[in-house]
Amino acid sequence: MSIRRKTATVLATGSILALSGLAAAPAANADTAGATRPAPPSAVVTGAGGNQLVSYDPATGRAVLTTGTASTMNRTASGTKAGSVKVGQVIDSLPCAAAPEGALLVVTDVQKAKGGRQTVSTRPAAINELLGDKSAAVHTAVTPSSLKVTSELPGLKVSYVPRIDGASASASMDLNLSADTKIPLPDGGSADFSGSVSLNPSIDFDYQGAAIDVQKAQVSFNTDAEAKWRVAGTFKALNSSVKIPIASLKASPVVWVGPVPVVVNTDLTLYAHITAEGTVTVDTEQSYTDNWGVHAGYTKQDGWTAGSDSGAPDLSPVTGSVSGHGDIRTGLMTEGTIAIFDSLGVKAHIEPYLRTVVSGKATFDGEGGVQSQTGPLELYGGVDIGGALMARLRILGTTLFEKELPFTVYREEWPLLTTEATA
Repeated sequence: MSIRRKTATVLATGSILALSGLAAAPAANADTAGATRPAPPSAVVTGAGGNQLVSYDPATGRAVLTTGTASTMNRTASGTKAGSVKVGQVIDSLPCAAAPEGALLVVTDVQKAKGGRQTVSTRPAAINELLGDKSAAVHTAVTPSSLKVTSELPGLKVSYVPRIDGASASASMDLNLSADTKIPLPDGGSADFSGSVSLNPSIDFDYQGAAIDVQKAQVSFNTDAEAKWRVAGTFKALNSSVKIPIASLKASPVVWVGPVPVVVNTDLTLYAHITAEGTVTVDTEQSYTDNWGVHAGYTKQDGWTAGSDSGAPDLSPVTGSVSGHGDIRTGLMTEGTIAIFDSLGVKAHIEPYLRTVVSGKATFDGEGGVQSQTGPLELYGGVDIGGALMARLRILGTTLFEKELPFTVYREEWPLLTTEATA
């Protein structure tokens, strides 16, 4: 079943442009995509053998850097020796202990360097203050082992499976998560849940600057995905959906625009998601394969766009049984954010699901039909896509600007089985 690309366009206002960083860019020499040349003199790239970011307090903007005076061999990405930074310079920090998600800052005040360290005051910088009129189209695989996986369920297993197409542009292995546990229900009962998810993620970053403004900027997260899940239990009318976190995934991959690093923060959570009307007892298993992505971007001509893409989702025939009177939906949801330096990006959810409408009972044959059945039965497969463009700016511990501009929730649902037969 093919799902059309869904994109909602949001016209950017001047305030959003200014606060999220797509405002007038400082002039710089033109650069072609993929070309390598020294970083602009105003950029101080830390964590790359030159100045090091020792500490950073986002609440006050205070940062401490090594100046390299204790080791004259240290050099910045621009090829110059590490040394004192100046007001107006951009600090472009790779992920480090002081800034685990990286940092992009403009120096607003400096103190005299002492003992090879310098204390500076900063404000958040805009991406165009770093890249200026550079152009880039970068694709990079997110190495699965670089994803920090936090288990939200007991017994979650994490493994890395080599890919046959490891020589391609994708990562050479998949991240595989599997769980077998019980999930609590609002009525005090529980249901059995087991499942596995396999991901092969990548990041795309496109940027095209000009002498006085930004022509285009886009960041996207894409992955091949395989999922399999089994749910068994009795579900009574739920006043709200049951949403059980399985695992959270975090990564801060770096894409390089020539010698300049751009940090892309990825924060995803996987959920088991169940809604029910009536009373239904299920013991069903389903698998799903697809490739999907979420993206946020800006063009001078069209303003902001944000959306999700799903290619050709494939839901397997259902196995197991169902009984009762009601409508139940079971799905595996991926929800999270992807942002440049944790400030501008997209917040989205994508959920493949199985919806069953039953009045009686049925046992499935695993080939798209039923072995036995009493009463009417309807099965539907579907995918939900939704989210919002996300822009935020925090200074001195206060959120000065945080805006989510939603794009339309899109659902594609198709019938898998409809029958009135009795046996």
